[in-house]
Amino acid sequence: MTINKPLAERLRPNSLADFIGQSELLGSDKSLRRIIENKVPISLIFWGTPGTGKTTLARIVAKEYGYEFESFNASIDNKNKLTKIIEKYPDQTFVLLIDEIHRMTKTLQDFLLPYLEDGHIILIGATTENPVMSLVPAVRSRCQIFEFKLLAEDDVVTILKRAAHLLYEKSDKIEIEALKTIAISADGDVRIALNILETLHAIDQDKLSSEQVSSYAKQQHFAYDRRATKHYDYLAAYSDSMAGSDTDAALYYLAVLLKNGDLASVVRRLREIPYTYIGLANPQQVTQIVVAANQAEKVGMPKAKYPLMFATMLMCLSPKSGSFDEIWQKLEQDSDHPSQHPMPAGLRDFHYKHAKEITGGGLLKSPFGEQYQIAKQNYAPKGLEGKRYYYAKDNANEKKLEQQYLKLHRYIYGDEYKR
Repeated sequence: MTINKPLAERLRPNSLADFIGQSELLGSDKSLRRIIENKVPISLIFWGTPGTGKTTLARIVAKEYGYEFESFNASIDNKNKLTKIIEKYPDQTFVLLIDEIHRMTKTLQDFLLPYLEDGHIILIGATTENPVMSLVPAVRSRCQIFEFKLLAEDDVVTILKRAAHLLYEKSDKIEIEALKTIAISADGDVRIALNILETLHAIDQDKLSSEQVSSYAKQQHFAYDRRATKHYDYLAAYSDSMAGSDTDAALYYLAVLLKNGDLASVVRRLREIPYTYIGLANPQQVTQIVVAANQAEKVGMPKAKYPLMFATMLMCLSPKSGSFDEIWQKLEQDSDHPSQHPMPAGLRDFHYKHAKEITGGGLLKSPFGEQYQIAKQNYAPKGLEGKRYYYAKDNANEKKLEQQYLKLHRYIYGDEYKR
């Protein structure tokens, strides 16, 4: 009885020409492509989410180089198996794919090192985790690291078209929109996309429609993809939970985002929203949150979850302020037509010849020559003199800042101000 190979295995490309995706690495004149085409004898680490072509490309590398190919899974295989693989090729170089290399023990990595140094093994490590954090420096320094991105929707659709024509006898029974829906549901993971297609073909071998895909997707609860609406729903829920100071809800949505490989969106959000939701209410905590987000980006997953939980909890527990949004709404109205509010001539640029004679540029008074280093003169444009944009929210830090703000405002413009 023969083994019925999965569709993903049957469609696995055997050459660079047939490989789809990772154009940033394998496009014309890109570094990884040049390494492979020139058969550079260097070990490689492929880092990225599942279903992005890491194993497939490892096999292609071995074929392009003309070397034997062996694979080792660091999650389940042991030193005994690794030793047997090496002894199988006593006098020849071979390509060794180590899957889940981030799980390889330091002892095994040290054992492998001499074979990398003498060229016996060309290592290709495949990992979903940041290799900088999981590989010993001696191994890492002997490898070139390349990050594999999730495939673009168009690339997944191209692969699905090939697969659909292989499965279905009549190509006119295949709806392109159905393939696009599968690609969206798979979220850049080719293996998932092909598994969905194969399952749908098993259900109905005569046709493939968008209705079939949508119905199946609902049953399977494809709850997350980076390009469709639900991705933004989870990001919105994460942000809104922090704005609403619900720590537990925010941590839950953080976990969903991270488990689906969306570290980048979380980091971007945590760089932005502290200024939006906390701002002047707690400036020191804003800095702490942004620093934690930057650190998370540096270390990568899985360790990034710790600074991200730290930042998320600080966001939730900090006093909040919406001052900046309110200020901006007022500023937007007044700044729509700047020609209606000409600035004082003394504020214009005076760093060019005859500026003072042409525009009157240059401060009327230098603040650094005045008492308290503050000049009692108008800086605001015409019609907006003394207008007040900032009103503190009800939190201790802003109330304190407001006192300084009002003190300066009164000193410059007097007791009167415009709303």
